[in-house]
Amino acid sequence: MSKFFSVHRGKLPVIILSILLLLIASGCSSDNDPVQNGDSDSYVTAGNVNWDLLNERATLFITAVASGDFDVAAAMFSEAMTQGVGTGGLQNAWNEIIALAGEFIEIHGIENAVHDGYFICGVIMRHTDFGFGWNIVFSEDGIIQGLLTGGTLILAETTSPTATQRNGFTDYTVVLGADTDFPLNGILSMPDNAAGQVPAVVIVHGSGAHDMDGTIHGNKPYRDIADFLASQGIAVIRHDKRTFAHAPRLAEELGGKGTVWHEAIEDAILATEKLRNHPRIDENRVFIVGHSLGGVLAPRIHENGGNFAGLILMAASPRCMLDMFIEQSTASVLSGLDDGLIDEATKTVMLAELAILSDIFGSIAYMTAEEARETPIPALGTMAYYWKDIQQHPFADYAKKVAVPILVLQGGSDFQVLADIDFVLLQELFADHDDVTFTVYEGLNHLFMPTTATNFVQHAMGITQAVGNVDTQVLQDIADWIMGATQ
Repeated sequence: MSKFFSVHRGKLPVIILSILLLLIASGCSSDNDPVQNGDSDSYVTAGNVNWDLLNERATLFITAVASGDFDVAAAMFSEAMTQGVGTGGLQNAWNEIIALAGEFIEIHGIENAVHDGYFICGVIMRHTDFGFGWNIVFSEDGIIQGLLTGGTLILAETTSPTATQRNGFTDYTVVLGADTDFPLNGILSMPDNAAGQVPAVVIVHGSGAHDMDGTIHGNKPYRDIADFLASQGIAVIRHDKRTFAHAPRLAEELGGKGTVWHEAIEDAILATEKLRNHPRIDENRVFIVGHSLGGVLAPRIHENGGNFAGLILMAASPRCMLDMFIEQSTASVLSGLDDGLIDEATKTVMLAELAILSDIFGSIAYMTAEEARETPIPALGTMAYYWKDIQQHPFADYAKKVAVPILVLQGGSDFQVLADIDFVLLQELFADHDDVTFTVYEGLNHLFMPTTATNFVQHAMGITQAVGNVDTQVLQDIADWIMGATQ
């Protein structure tokens, strides 16, 4: 099989050699040579093999492994492979490949051959540092009988089904945390023609279970940000949120112990590391764009391993998020009354319920950790422990330690994070910081999209019912600030 993977072979990882059950010798049969079916005494010709089926099986196997679903992948093994390699051996082999070639990006291509009665799919994989070849040895019925590494490869930059060329940049499909319990799909948007290493941004979501685009009823603010910045020569990575991709298993495994570390911080750090390890990215020019909750967490992520060149805070607040929830809910009730959506009696009932909820919120700080883990907050779909953790890690404690440049952006018509309260508090908090830029955009909402809303309900309905895009001036200001900060 050497003809498939003859370029820039790397040193074969020792652990892969130790776990591979079946090593196929170099050399291939021609496409029309008769070969023995590995499961019977009959003979078939390679030309009659259902390569579409086997290539589909090979793709399924690689996709499962890259996603961390080693049990799914190992279920495709023969009995001998299961005994000789198994799930653990497969995971160890994949970890060695990642260490050698970098994080998996995509399947670059598949070539086919036969040898000694077996049918071989030579899968060429694109990783962040090198390509890598993995020969998957099938029986005719699609059972994996063996694996053989082809070593590292140098691959040309080409467009493929998982590498989509856009306007001046290419979107590469990536798997974040492939070797963790919660792998996440993501996209790395890479400028096509930028000279030398480029600056980069990791986007951190706001509250809620969102996909990598931050999709809210057709609005895709994080895709807007990524597309624009990448077109301006800035690489961007965005990924599905863990609570979006793994909510049931996350709740089952963490129980009442889930925090923002599991929701966002750990994955943001993994995404940052992926950027820093990419050969086309300047590891000293990696920034964070934190939106809403992501902006609140940005200084904490910075201190816990982000080590960013600068922080971009979009619609962030230093206030207690529980207090803001009560404030927003109250504003929703009152504006609903003003707009005729509820009557006075309903308003009274709803405000009374909010008062009870406010008392519950106030008690969280006094709960023991065990009590907080066992106390649900149904209105927010979380346990009290989640909020106790946030209270124990206030924004100001981390923000005051930030020594890198900061860009603070605020929508003037945002009824969730308020320009006359939250933005002002940030200005006061960062008053002694040497390099902070503050900008308010009149007429923009919480997603930094145009709005005509005059109260909370109209604001919320606009976000959920109208499709728009992040304002171009906001995007240009972010791009200009990053480029200015890197000079």
